[in-house]
Amino acid sequence: MSTRQSFLEASARERVRALLDPHSFHELCPPSERLVSPHLAQLSLSQAFDDGIVTGTGLLSGQKVLIAAQEGRFNGGSVGEIHGAKLVGLLHAAILQKPAAVLLLIDSGGVRLHEANAGIIAISEIARAILDVRAERIPVLVMLGGSCGAFGGMGIMVRLCHSVFMSEEGRLSLSGPEVIETVMGRDEFDSKDRALVWRITGGKLRRALGEIDQLVDDDVVAFRNAAADWLKEQPASGLAPLSHQDLCLRQETLLARSAEFVNTQDGREILAQRLSINENQWTLANSYEFEKALNQTESALTQIHLDAWKEGLHDLNTEDQAFADRLFGPGQHQLQYSDYFVVGKAQTLQGSVHVIGTRDRAPIGMDVALKLSGAVLAAIADDQNRSAPLPIVMISDTQGQLLSRHDELLGLNGTLAHVALCVDLARRSGHRLITLIRQEAVSGGFLSFGMLGDRICALPDSQVRVMDLRAMARVTKIPLERLEGLAKQSAVFAPGAENYVRLGGVHEQWTIEQDWVEALALALDHCSAVDERSTLGAKRGGRHLAASVAERVKQQALAFA
Repeated sequence: MSTRQSFLEASARERVRALLDPHSFHELCPPSERLVSPHLAQLSLSQAFDDGIVTGTGLLSGQKVLIAAQEGRFNGGSVGEIHGAKLVGLLHAAILQKPAAVLLLIDSGGVRLHEANAGIIAISEIARAILDVRAERIPVLVMLGGSCGAFGGMGIMVRLCHSVFMSEEGRLSLSGPEVIETVMGRDEFDSKDRALVWRITGGKLRRALGEIDQLVDDDVVAFRNAAADWLKEQPASGLAPLSHQDLCLRQETLLARSAEFVNTQDGREILAQRLSINENQWTLANSYEFEKALNQTESALTQIHLDAWKEGLHDLNTEDQAFADRLFGPGQHQLQYSDYFVVGKAQTLQGSVHVIGTRDRAPIGMDVALKLSGAVLAAIADDQNRSAPLPIVMISDTQGQLLSRHDELLGLNGTLAHVALCVDLARRSGHRLITLIRQEAVSGGFLSFGMLGDRICALPDSQVRVMDLRAMARVTKIPLERLEGLAKQSAVFAPGAENYVRLGGVHEQWTIEQDWVEALALALDHCSAVDERSTLGAKRGGRHLAASVAERVKQQALAFA
């Protein structure tokens, strides 16, 4: 009789207990502590006493690990204020405790729309915490094979980690097929074509592209064995932080992939090129057979240049020129733009700065993302011999990620994670990072770039949101009138920069009357590389629980050290 236990069908706690050594798991902030979402209660929605995430400590093959598992059966594993804070607290504990590894069992559709603003800020804090754990050389492994997969912001988080193990049944992407179909039409992505969905987002395609490190059968024991083998291979000194050279190589790989599959709309073409077996064979292949048939190197293309982001640049138009004059002063900037991308240098009251960003409410696809990462890598290289690298002013003006089947196919979530890793390297190389929200800052396009700033400033009349209330009503099935009423009472429901200021996700909002040249100088002066947004949210009364819950998880983890 088979003892196989499906990873896909198991609950979060079942996965954790099967992965770890017997009787070694100690749960942090378990259901008995009743950490429930107050925002769901306001909507009269069901709650979970663990808010849909299990966090704890344990042993894997005798080695100490910290572990978190999202419960996809509760609100699709979505991230809200408490859910996100528990994961942040676990990651903060890892920095102090120095475990052999952190294991993340991701099963999430992304931001919890019922508390959208608090959710996207929480995911941004998770990103900063993962990057801090990486900087301490602590390995982070993602295991992905739940029914919800990893979408939205959590799709980006997966690719911030060191390694990813995934089953064929898992899915990894940014925008879900249903979202793309709803906005762009069925011709762009037919979400009911389940075979197509898995050829775009499934484990075999992601492995063929190199976006995950190992394909694993849908079996908890198989995941455990793969994780245990991976853990044995980790160096005792920990994993070295990503270098500028590492990220330049990744930049070349992504540019080559975009050129190689410039018109590809179906994973069949990629799988045919990357495998030594035909479609009938790879469709039925188990993980061992698939790995054996995989060509381990991506196709090499000539004439891939790291300075491709410079192509097509020209002088600012009248509107952008007026904006730059107001921000830096007439004659105090040398900026250029190409389509949605803007770059250059400027002078401030505190000296010269790099300027990198987007304009005209950019939809962030592969092309724009690689221009952003290329420009950040170039700024780091330019200043590598400076005793004090120049600050980077990051202009965030985006309607969110590009809703495109092609870009999802090529791994837009991983490309946006690459942007985030480049921005983080800039911070750790000594660049102060200022984000200016110009007109609009939305969803994944904001999360992977602007939300990583050391200080985030919203300009007058700018809009910050995850989704407008009408769309939120369609997705959540909650009447618009009720959401509008709640938005007047709670900053977590309503779009608007002022709500993000109250929640601590935006440090300040400028006014029309202000001298922006002076405001920018003050913002540069108040930069801090320490992420204090949860504390700020509590102080301003917008997010009461994020900081305290994260601290509670951290302290309980340290008690098990």
